[in-house]
Amino acid sequence: MNIRLAQLEQQLTISECRIFCISGDEPLQMMEATDQVRNYARLRGFDEREIITIEATPNHWNFLLEASVSLSLFSQKKMIDCRMTNCQPGVKGGKVLKEFLARAPDDIILLLQMSKLDARAKKSLWYKQLDQQGVVVQIWDLSASETLAWVAKRMRDCHLQPSQDAVRLLTERNEGNLLAADQEIKKLLLLYGESIISVEQVMASVADSARYSAFDFADAILIGDIQRLHHILQILRQEGSPLTLILWALANLTRQLHNMDRCLQKGGSEVEAFKQAGFIPRPKQKLYPVALRRLRVASWTTILKNSFMLEKMLKGHADTRVCDESRLWDAILDAAILLSGQRLLTTPID
Repeated sequence: MNIRLAQLEQQLTISECRIFCISGDEPLQMMEATDQVRNYARLRGFDEREIITIEATPNHWNFLLEASVSLSLFSQKKMIDCRMTNCQPGVKGGKVLKEFLARAPDDIILLLQMSKLDARAKKSLWYKQLDQQGVVVQIWDLSASETLAWVAKRMRDCHLQPSQDAVRLLTERNEGNLLAADQEIKKLLLLYGESIISVEQVMASVADSARYSAFDFADAILIGDIQRLHHILQILRQEGSPLTLILWALANLTRQLHNMDRCLQKGGSEVEAFKQAGFIPRPKQKLYPVALRRLRVASWTTILKNSFMLEKMLKGHADTRVCDESRLWDAILDAAILLSGQRLLTTPID
């Protein structure tokens, strides 16, 4: 049974399942999901827990088989906590899992922890068998809006009463790092107790722990959120992110939007426009038509010329050589704001 993380608590109250698989790459949600399963096991008398760490070595899977047949020293019931570090089950692991699932002992609860499963793994026989016999929870990274809702709920659960601006600021400073956000919320609770939380209080106590990538930068352009765009670029700069990667994200998004706009201007359908753009993940496709509506009166000549000049500046061409790297960052921000459709420039970057 494949369920969302939000459904796990309810499922554990009505289920007598003995097989659980938690997969994903977001550490706080992974930790809290596995804690729920361990508590479920303890309440049912599975007091002994055996931890097995499996790396990318096929022989490590033998430990799971050995643990499943060995007698418990202290209890008739035990939980096997099987943790896969930077690896997927593969051929050997899949064979062992199928063998284990085929005889799944009633006196053992198996908890599998692994990184986010890819499409190939989900088509395997062991996964299908696991999905039929157990509970599978896939942990997904939260989007910007989901993180905002998560922070607001977390603060309310701690009996804090934050203003909307306080929630937004705390989210911006910790986006992509829920562990840091959780720690900052606990710090606010210690500092101010169960009270109203203002922006000033958040600013005074919360460190900027946001983790962003060049893809988040591109998403901010699509959304058209200038404040978020500026903040992400500032964090990427502070972290020493490669300018080449950020410029690639900007140039790639420029190409996608330009190809889509050109197709639509010629009378093509939205489906045809997406084909012209190339691969775009399905969850992000809804952002593109909105971004194109903001760019209806934009000058693609200016946008494309700016993109070309940025590339020349980064490569250090003689006529565009930049001594101060901060000028490049400023130029990327200007080009990003222009592509977001929130500001129309009449002259290209010099």
